[in-house]
Amino acid sequence: MDKTSAPQKSLFKRINKPLASLKLAVFIIVALAVITAVGTFVEARYDAYAAKKLVYDTWYMYGIMGLLVINLTAVMADRWPWKKRHAAFVLAHIGIIILLAGSLLTWKWGLDGSMRVGIGEANNFVQTAETDIVVYTSFDGDRYTKTLEQEVDFFKNPPTVEKPFIIPAYEGEIRIVDYKKYVVPSKKVIEGEVGKAGSGLRFQLQNDNVNVIEWLVQKKPGNLVSHNFGPAQIFMGPAPEKPRGANEIFLTPEKDGLRYVVFQKDSDKPLKKGFVKEGDVFDPGFKMALNFRVLRFLPAAREDWDLQDSSRPTPLTTSAVKIIFDGKENWVLLNDMVKLFTTNSVYLLTYGNRRIDLGFNLKLKKFEVARYQGTMRAAAYESLVEVPDFGEYLISMNEPLKYKGLTIYQASFQEEDGRPVASIFSINHDPGRFLKYLGSLVLSLGIVLLMWFKHLDFKLARKTGAGTKES
Repeated sequence: MDKTSAPQKSLFKRINKPLASLKLAVFIIVALAVITAVGTFVEARYDAYAAKKLVYDTWYMYGIMGLLVINLTAVMADRWPWKKRHAAFVLAHIGIIILLAGSLLTWKWGLDGSMRVGIGEANNFVQTAETDIVVYTSFDGDRYTKTLEQEVDFFKNPPTVEKPFIIPAYEGEIRIVDYKKYVVPSKKVIEGEVGKAGSGLRFQLQNDNVNVIEWLVQKKPGNLVSHNFGPAQIFMGPAPEKPRGANEIFLTPEKDGLRYVVFQKDSDKPLKKGFVKEGDVFDPGFKMALNFRVLRFLPAAREDWDLQDSSRPTPLTTSAVKIIFDGKENWVLLNDMVKLFTTNSVYLLTYGNRRIDLGFNLKLKKFEVARYQGTMRAAAYESLVEVPDFGEYLISMNEPLKYKGLTIYQASFQEEDGRPVASIFSINHDPGRFLKYLGSLVLSLGIVLLMWFKHLDFKLARKTGAGTKES
């Protein structure tokens, strides 16, 4: 033996001993058990996203997993040089390390999102849980240029008045000063800035069988917005010269009220014209004998939100950020946008989930849902999709589409008035999958060998015991 190798080996043993100790292994196991228990509690009380952000996607979780890899490596090194009987032990430890490496690869470069595709429509963007702030700027009110796109994680690092998230603008700065994780929003209409905001109209359509109350709000002056309640369609904006073949009421905002034009189905000429102000009522002249009442008219109006705090997520809740610009406050919901005006420019700010371009279109050609007999509950559903360079494929709940490294699962669907209108797909890319399979195989092989060696030990012990008795 080399004279210098013994002291070096001894030094390595001294350094490696605490890393390979049973105490450290027990600490890691207990820590993982505690973290998993806390994560399960958080997921049950809130949701999987909250558990990921508050428990699993944290420095202490990564620290424990890193410590586990160090402990497994140190234990193997402590047994060096390995003997034949160490094969089971070494394979089991290497299998766990490969599994963790696969998980790390997926976490770092994987994709896990969802895609909504309307029936007969196509989509190429997948939406992920990560959130971005995107700002578009325009100097003429029409042509917008993207001037900012930045990832934000307000769930873990919420902005405050003292530590706002600041977005520089050509004129001043946009400050995000508050974040609410769970709110129940309800829309309201308030007065907007004259000359920059469109008009707002709250109207009522009423007869013995109908009572419809709705808001119509123009995004900007001169826009045409509408509400369709079935027998008739209500428009606010410029009136056309000829009708569109339906019962229609056009209301064009003016300074003190609205000038209206009524068209009746199967007639090319206006049925009625007039001028109404807030509080006025008129009969459009339809056969169904409706009364149209102007409940509220705002020459300049904009939509805003009333937010009710919630302690936990529900299907009705969403998150929201509070923005201050030019001395004015705005709340922006997740996946919503707000327009901010100055004298010379317009900023369109969106706060939403990240959208990733898949590089190909997924077209939904057909969607079918089977329901439990006598109920509206879905028993099974499937989507016939078309992908360029691939063709048609039927995605069902147990038959995902695998294409270009992606696995596209049938996740859910969207309904309106009891009819499906869109399919929801789960899009997954798992670059660490091979390592996970390999790690599982190596780990299983180690366990089998461990049982085999135990079996050999048992047979040897029986044989030795029998020989002792005979002697």
